[in-house]
Amino acid sequence: MAHLLSNAVRNSFNTKVAYTDVSSLNPFVHEWRLRVKILRKFVRCFGNHNTVDLILVDEKGQKIHAVIDGDYIDRVCRRITVGDWISLRGFKLTLALYPFRPVPHRFMLRWQDTTVMKKISPVSSNNFFSFASFDDVNSGILDPAVCVDLIGEIIKVGNPKEDGGPNNDWNEIYFQLQDKTDNILQCRLPKDYANDFFNKWRHCTDDILICIMRFAKLEVNSGSWLATSAYTCTEIMINFPCQEVTDMKHAVLTRECMQR
Repeated sequence: MAHLLSNAVRNSFNTKVAYTDVSSLNPFVHEWRLRVKILRKFVRCFGNHNTVDLILVDEKGQKIHAVIDGDYIDRVCRRITVGDWISLRGFKLTLALYPFRPVPHRFMLRWQDTTVMKKISPVSSNNFFSFASFDDVNSGILDPAVCVDLIGEIIKVGNPKEDGGPNNDWNEIYFQLQDKTDNILQCRLPKDYANDFFNKWRHCTDDILICIMRFAKLEVNSGSWLATSAYTCTEIMINFPCQEVTDMKHAVLTRECMQR
């Protein structure tokens, strides 16, 4: 009997939980179990109704937009920390139909009474960036409803509607990013984002400033495409400590050496 019990205990430890890839999610199956990282948390306001939104990513880099609303906000949000890995089950999937789509996934995840979330050990330290090329942005072939990640060297900061140099009183800031192949992308940030960008840009002491715009929205202005913010979903990072920024700095230095 002891031998049988020990085998049962050992087998229970060897049993692995089966997790679903985010890319496989669809609303026609109701028993999904996810293992994902909380990549982004932001709030959207609709008059008297607010939602807390998450961007979740699995270990393969596939992302999905999750929405928490109603009574679930108070119950769930105090346990949500950006950067944590969680297991998730008992949620609802609906079509991502409205104009704002932070990720390409055609479905979005919604909390409901049966949703169970548990914090788990980290699976990966990956930042899970999905950088779009400036060529694709400027050519207009990308879907403007879907947010993108962008990376480039900051080469110009200003505002054609304002006099003098950049300052915190501006209602918006315009800047240009340059990629590894010298393509230029115009960017615009409204007041709240402009202040944060200006403070980071002003206090950064590095000679080369690399900006990452995570979950940036694409829009057309005077016939040209530019990148801007979407709600509070977009994240602005200047000289963020990651391999992609290191590679971009190296490309900038190489280009400058060749131009001398």
